[in-house]
Amino acid sequence: MATPTLEDINPIFEKITERFQDPVPIGTRCESHTYYRTEDLTEEDLNACAQYVARRVRSVLSPQHPELFLKLPGGYSFFAERLSAVYSELIPGRAEIPVEQYLESKLSNGFGSMYKGKAAILVTDVITTARSSLEAHTKATLRGIPVLCWATLIDRTFGPGPVPVVSAFTGDSVRLLTESSGY
Repeated sequence: MATPTLEDINPIFEKITERFQDPVPIGTRCESHTYYRTEDLTEEDLNACAQYVARRVRSVLSPQHPELFLKLPGGYSFFAERLSAVYSELIPGRAEIPVEQYLESKLSNGFGSMYKGKAAILVTDVITTARSSLEAHTKATLRGIPVLCWATLIDRTFGPGPVPVVSAFTGDSVRLLTESSGY
């Protein structure tokens, strides 16, 4: 497969995009007029996105390379595993980079010390407000795991975080809900 370009990626996300006149809840903390059905992405779509993001990660992080992919809870696409496999192929002579499920209980029970000093990438399917990504980033960093960037299929954040966000697609914005809004 030829290296996917932005012109190849945009139609992938257009076909899973739903637009609404009234905003719909996105998770528990935000809403939007746009919803992306990531569960409708095909294997081919996901593989193209992994290739696209892997090349962007390599470009953004060069000359550094990740030694670990931390998969945040909530994804259904196995994007982290795909990204690890594709990224590992981009670096000749390098073994496949491990993917670990990010769980607070694992960090507290020796996982954090096992990967202390290993450069990591946080991976998830969609980042909206970045709250959970920022929390995971902070906890990993406090345990000595430096986070180089966040990688995602769709970035719906409000702007810069502590590291670059590398995504296949920049989604429409979301609106944060207040506790009094009923969600």
